Amino acid sequence: MSSKILYALYTCDENYAPYAGISMNSLFENNRELEHICVYLVEDSVSEENKKRFIDQAEKYGREIIIVDAAPIIEQIKQLGIPTYRGSYTANCRLFFDTFISSDVKRLLYVDCDTLVVSSLAELFDIDMNGKAVGVVRDSLTDEYKMLIGFDTEDDYFNSGMLLIDVDRWKEQNVTSALFDYAKNVRSRYCNPDQDLLNIVLKDTKYILPPEYNFQPSHRSFSDKAYFSAYRHREYYSTDELENARRNPKILHAYRFLGDFPWHEGNLHPDTEIFDRYMSNSPWKDYEKKPAGRGMIFTVEKWMYRLLPKGLFLKIFAAITLRSFRKQNAQLLKDEAEK
Repeated sequence: MSSKILYALYTCDENYAPYAGISMNSLFENNRELEHICVYLVEDSVSEENKKRFIDQAEKYGREIIIVDAAPIIEQIKQLGIPTYRGSYTANCRLFFDTFISSDVKRLLYVDCDTLVVSSLAELFDIDMNGKAVGVVRDSLTDEYKMLIGFDTEDDYFNSGMLLIDVDRWKEQNVTSALFDYAKNVRSRYCNPDQDLLNIVLKDTKYILPPEYNFQPSHRSFSDKAYFSAYRHREYYSTDELENARRNPKILHAYRFLGDFPWHEGNLHPDTEIFDRYMSNSPWKDYEKKPAGRGMIFTVEKWMYRLLPKGLFLKIFAAITLRSFRKQNAQLLKDEAEK
């Protein structure tokens, strides 16, 4: 990245504001060598107190933050009939980035609020994506899940918690319009709503990045042997690629593990220690962790994780998760037909 300028995008509501702020702290802390970082924050009803914390943190690191009101974007999402994800529309707001970013932004990094940037991202922006609209990392979901959305086992399926967007290619290929046309005219309800939709529309215009740019909890908690015995993949990363990412991660994706995120009290998340480090270094150092309140099923899941051999636990977990996805997908297809 010759100009050493990084443009990043986050979206959050008030509930997720602390986690977005802690993620930004890790981004700023580990990319001090970059000449300029500009963060676009699309916010839905974030308090003035938290907005001030975002601004103060950016100023502390000499970085720029542009806060964008999500309200008009959410209104468009509602009109298109795209459902919420975990009760919020904010995840889908990222799809409208071309309505508010500066015209000089050529490459944009989107990251979820539950990510931790643990190393420099300078090399990421030197990658030639061969004319593709996005750079992505494969998701650790099994081949069987891909088939629920109409993919073949050899098709790549990516995790949308990190997107490296080539803005010009995205616009030239009319990706935003294609996403909303598909949601409106074909299907909008999925088990992983925006992620599944992105995978379908971007199927032929994505560039696969190495796993260290979106390193997922399953590879931090389980050996490759245990993982591959439980999850079948036709197209995935090699054990050498996973080991390199394990030793030299760039972005950790700290999504829910055993029912908890790293910010929940009593969690067993593999990224908790790292999350706590950046939390204590951020304006949200006073954040009080609380139990997730996820019910008996997750209590049993944690109990099994502690007592069973990891390989056996993962096989049971994978089977139960796939069964749940199949049931959920059947109901969503029924809902889609009735809408």
